[in-house]
Amino acid sequence: MSKSVSILGGGLAGISSAVFLHDAGYEVNLYESTSKLGGRTFSFDDIETGLRFDNGQHILAGWYKNTFQLFDKMNHIPDLSLHHNLHVYFRDRDGNDFEFIAKGDNPFVAAAKGFMNYQPLNLKDKLSLLRLRELIEIDFPEKIRGTKLSWLLNYLKQTDNLIKYFWEPFVFAVFNTSPEYVDSELFYNVLATAFDDPAANTLIIPNDYLDNMIANPFIDYSRNKININYNSAVNEFIINDNRITECILENGEIIKSDLYVSAVPFNCFRRLFNKDIFEEHFGSFIDLKPASILSVFLVPDKMPVNLKQKYYFGMVGILDGLMHWVFFKDNYMSVTISAPEYTVNGFDELSKEDVCLKVEQEIRDYFPEFRDIQFKKVKYFREKRATFLPETNSVNSRLNTVCDIKNLFIAGDWTNTGLPSTIESAVLSGKKCMEAIIKV
Repeated sequence: MSKSVSILGGGLAGISSAVFLHDAGYEVNLYESTSKLGGRTFSFDDIETGLRFDNGQHILAGWYKNTFQLFDKMNHIPDLSLHHNLHVYFRDRDGNDFEFIAKGDNPFVAAAKGFMNYQPLNLKDKLSLLRLRELIEIDFPEKIRGTKLSWLLNYLKQTDNLIKYFWEPFVFAVFNTSPEYVDSELFYNVLATAFDDPAANTLIIPNDYLDNMIANPFIDYSRNKININYNSAVNEFIINDNRITECILENGEIIKSDLYVSAVPFNCFRRLFNKDIFEEHFGSFIDLKPASILSVFLVPDKMPVNLKQKYYFGMVGILDGLMHWVFFKDNYMSVTISAPEYTVNGFDELSKEDVCLKVEQEIRDYFPEFRDIQFKKVKYFREKRATFLPETNSVNSRLNTVCDIKNLFIAGDWTNTGLPSTIESAVLSGKKCMEAIIKV
């Protein structure tokens, strides 16, 4: 008889845990505290415009091996736009467009060529890139441990121009914050992971809504395989002799399983235990700092012709603006501002209306095509705990998959995956739970 596993949390980490564990032969029950799956990746209908929006634009990379393995196991082929060249546009306030293109099968060589041909870089900028060779030193991770990425870029003598035109947009895209709030070793891990994969230069943007990419395929996959329980929030684990003996839900239902996977967000993990039990097993745990991702959707009276086609995938990085990224859709735009509470001066004093007005004005400033076009709808959406700050001290709060509670395993993009808070990190954490469980 197969062992039973109860998974608490129906976000990407919980979904990943469920699929990989079922595939490994376990009896799986999933408990989600809300009425929907997908966690912080979901879509919603806007009544006023009749349009459907994702709660934020998500980008995948070719080196997301575990995410594509999850798709395969769910027998799902998502609708994705991808190209084997890393091709990204940036635009400055003067209306200048810059293209970064990395072509070739060797990620490192392709990136090097991309830098050499990147228009805003001068000879000094390109020569400063040679200092990146130090990253391959055997003891380099030890040297940078406990430092900020802003320090590392300075240590590697990366020029202000190079930081402005490449490193800052890159860091915002991957880590959802500025170099000041990124751990150097985590940055190193991402580069090492990416450059180790021939598919590193593949940039991937979903063409379908987020809920059709993972959550809905998982529901289809789960029929007659995995028991999904909605509106089933956990109240407390009951622990005896370093084992969970039962899990009590807020509705009073008692869950008993051989094994348990916590796939709840980092801000909810502490609530699963009474105070004494938490102190006993996770006393050194320091809460991560939440960071939001702000999306502003702008629906114009008419969309200028060919903007989506002009920019690769309709995606443009914004230099020196409140906005970080703009995505042109068929009949609206999606603007992304990452960690605004940390990266935008005076953000806490801005109302939603203030932010929308500033974004609307920046669209007109950066894209003259919109100066005579009215917006019939500007919608503000902020996911307040979309991610966490990947600061230097945050590694101490990223728990390992295995803990000293013998039948509890921990998943989530915030756990110790070696990656930033991404779809790939969430999926990998679920797979790591499966790998740890089969060793029990």
